[in-house]
Amino acid sequence: MTDKKPKYASYIVTGATALYPRIDKPYKFENNGRIPCAATDDGAEYTMSLVLTREQAVPLYNAMKKAYEEGKEPKWKDFPPSDEVFDINDKGEYIAKTKLKCAFNGEPTSILQFDSGNNKLPSDFLLTGGSKINVLVSLVVYDPKNGSGISLRLRQVQVIDYAPLKVKSAFDTIEGGFNSTAEGFATDIETPADKAAEAEEVDEPKPKKAKTAVKAKPQAETKNVEDYDEVTEALENLDFDE
Repeated sequence: MTDKKPKYASYIVTGATALYPRIDKPYKFENNGRIPCAATDDGAEYTMSLVLTREQAVPLYNAMKKAYEEGKEPKWKDFPPSDEVFDINDKGEYIAKTKLKCAFNGEPTSILQFDSGNNKLPSDFLLTGGSKINVLVSLVVYDPKNGSGISLRLRQVQVIDYAPLKVKSAFDTIEGGFNSTAEGFATDIETPADKAAEAEEVDEPKPKKAKTAVKAKPQAETKNVEDYDEVTEALENLDFDE
């Protein structure tokens, strides 16, 4: 008799904000941080947290609870309340953690990533924190000796608004030092003194023609989370099923 593979419910989170996405390559936790590794290494995972509004967190929680109650064993404890399932930040936003093992039975896994036009992105596409995304997860039931009893197994990501990659300095701020925004800086090897001496030797330049003003192009409209949620009158009475 062959064991049947468990059936997992699927759920799409729309308009979430990516937090600490590490899905471009396998990572494992080591030395108090996550470092790149081979897909078959012990502990190799793809991980990403999702920042959710209450309107997004409530239906996700209710779907998780339903999947748990349908798949749990009789002796398992009840599904925990929402404040144990989600972390809540100082803005009152809900943080949901998703992950996927990088290999099952020695076979590497992957997460499909798409742009807003459903064009497939490269497997090593570097998703940035702060990007607006839609996410497909599987709701995997487990014995909640420690944890909620539902794991959000990451499957697919659609990038709606891509946040620019931020480069952080490793240094402390130095008060009273060089400030490029206030003092400016040279853009080539010649110094300001070099250019001043050269200017004295040349004829007085002819006055420049006034440039025609160019109208600024409107910036691309940034979509809000509400563009991807079906906002109905039911949301006014939205609450966790707990």
